[in-house]
Amino acid sequence: MAMTESTREKIKSEISLTARQDMSIHGVEEVVSFDEDSVRLKTVDGELYVEGRDIKIGVLDTDRGIVALCGRINAMYFATDTEKQRKGFFGRLMS
Repeated sequence: MAMTESTREKIKSEISLTARQDMSIHGVEEVVSFDEDSVRLKTVDGELYVEGRDIKIGVLDTDRGIVALCGRINAMYFATDTEKQRKGFFGRLMS
């Protein structure tokens, strides 16, 4: 079941990272893409990119908006609207 607008308003975004290996993310609406080197999530605060090595999803509960990752986390960042626009049509197709 997808999150409704009222559910989104109640869920706050929260990110916890322990020893660059265990990551917990709250406020997740959708897993956009995933492989062992990167995860792209749609959150209540925008698109979140996580980069690393040997990343695995331990918990995936989009009904409650929770995702837990384990592996070597090297970077995490939110995409801005400017970055999305800069990619253009073909850049978005390739991502």
